[in-house]
Amino acid sequence: MIHLHSLAVLFGVTATLLILKPEKWREWTIFGVGVCVVAVPELIWSITGSASHARDFIGRHFGWDKRDMNFLWFWIKNTGIFIPISALGIYLFYSRQNLKDAESKSKKEKVKSKKESEREIADEQTQINYRKSQILFYLPFIFLFVVSNTFRLAPWEWDNIKVLIYWFVGSLPFAALALAWAFERGNYWRVFACVSFIILTFAGSLDVWRISTGQVKIRVFDAASVEIADDIRLRTPPDALFLNAPTYNSPVVLSGRRSLMRYSGHLSSHGIDFSERLEDVKRMYQGDATTDILLKKYNIQYVLISPKNPDSILVNEAYFDKFPLVAEVGEYKVYKVR
Repeated sequence: MIHLHSLAVLFGVTATLLILKPEKWREWTIFGVGVCVVAVPELIWSITGSASHARDFIGRHFGWDKRDMNFLWFWIKNTGIFIPISALGIYLFYSRQNLKDAESKSKKEKVKSKKESEREIADEQTQINYRKSQILFYLPFIFLFVVSNTFRLAPWEWDNIKVLIYWFVGSLPFAALALAWAFERGNYWRVFACVSFIILTFAGSLDVWRISTGQVKIRVFDAASVEIADDIRLRTPPDALFLNAPTYNSPVVLSGRRSLMRYSGHLSSHGIDFSERLEDVKRMYQGDATTDILLKKYNIQYVLISPKNPDSILVNEAYFDKFPLVAEVGEYKVYKVR
């Protein structure tokens, strides 16, 4: 219910592993049924009466967010050496596996000649099967990468990152294997491993450094918006319905009160068609002949006048002066219209 894409990934990986390792069908089936008992009622509840359109969540869309960029260059530009390093790790894993198999066969012959216990043979075979299962375990994550580059899994294609992140996490052990292997091979390879590690972590380190040194400061709510939100909580009922500008940082968000419309970017990313309501919001703020009708239509109780209104929303403050002023902090004003 909190992160539907993660739930879908969980089931996708589980289903793939069930196909690849059918001997574990009982464990996977019990696990799947157990999750469904909890998840399905919640999903039914969450989509009942929802304004989201399911048809907007799935669609063919090649290359994730590459737009007009070449597919290969897009991924090289955005992941750098991560994919080649991971591919090297996969190759090393396979090559080591083949070596392990060869060593195991040789040991088995010696075991036969020395008539050692069959238990050692079984343990050795278990280790071989375990290493093979690790490769099988990675296949669902490759599938996630392919799906995320073939289909749009949300109304906003960027949200495919919610699935791609699991491909990245599934690839990390192979990238780590490649770096560890290079580090152990000698001086030149050790330099290669260290430089690769710096390259792979530099972008994230740069972001952390810029924020920790104060070079990047992103303010969401200023002091006035926090203060007006406190006044709204104190002076309006908990179920009050507000008309506020559809911005991501409206003080109404902090108050816990309902809004006729919140941030349009969030609404569109959830497959909600807000175009008609947005036009009504604009008309209500304009204070024209239809404002009273629309306020009554939507049962608006309070109106927030904010200094952070988008340019597309023009506010006729003179119109709202006829209503009681409930709260005022700086340029923020709250009027009771019903």
